[in-house]
Amino acid sequence: MRALLVVLGLAAAGYGAYGLLTDGGANPLGQLVFAAVLLAGHDFLVVPAVVLAGVALTRWVPRPARGPVRAALVVSAAVTVVALPFVIGAGRVPDNPSAFPQSYGRGLALVLAVVWAVAGAWTVANLRRRR
Repeated sequence: MRALLVVLGLAAAGYGAYGLLTDGGANPLGQLVFAAVLLAGHDFLVVPAVVLAGVALTRWVPRPARGPVRAALVVSAAVTVVALPFVIGAGRVPDNPSAFPQSYGRGLALVLAVVWAVAGAWTVANLRRRR
């Protein structure tokens, strides 16, 4: 299975490289710099943050709450990454107020509150089941 995934990954990377090199409007140097920054950001920011969160979770969160807290952290991170451009208004133009018509910060806070409320209810259910 691992060999199949490696072959599929290499095929996808090769297809992407072919498209990059044969597209007339592409900027290969800029795209390589972009990819390098993404890889460095992942390896030096995201991975250490996840490892530190895992250590903190194991050290300070009681066992019945670890699963719910872990799930809530993953969902919170995914929702925040998707919502952040809207919250900060990336791409907003002053002469078009209808481009971002919602209060995205309030919406993100509401979604995160629901996620953590579900994690809390899940933890309470775990505690009751243990008794």
